[in-house]
Amino acid sequence: MLEVGAFAEREKDLADVVLQVIVNSYMEKVQKWKGSERIMCEALRVLMADELNEERMEGQREGRIEGQREGRIEGQREGRIEGQREGQIRAYASLVQDGIITVETGAEKTGMSVDDFTKEMKQAGYVIPAV
Repeated sequence: MLEVGAFAEREKDLADVVLQVIVNSYMEKVQKWKGSERIMCEALRVLMADELNEERMEGQREGRIEGQREGRIEGQREGRIEGQREGQIRAYASLVQDGIITVETGAEKTGMSVDDFTKEMKQAGYVIPAV
């Protein structure tokens, strides 16, 4: 019984050695193949340089166009917000000028201080009525 166990252990060790030799052999082949692949890839890059450069430039152009479009949309959105705010201030300034509401009420409705509201009214050409 002891001899069979020793024989099996020796075979296992030999199988491990053979397996290691096979793995090492394949690793060498894989490394050689990878090296030749790199050379082939570099050769393709050189051959396709004009096409790759053209594709890169086209991608950059598309990126710029998309960026400009997004910038325009954002600018339009901000412009609408500013326009609405300016329209609100002018509407209340007109009511103040016509004596319908007080400067204080106009400032409050626009969420501004009295000084800032008065300044905006003057810059827009509105006249603040004497009290």
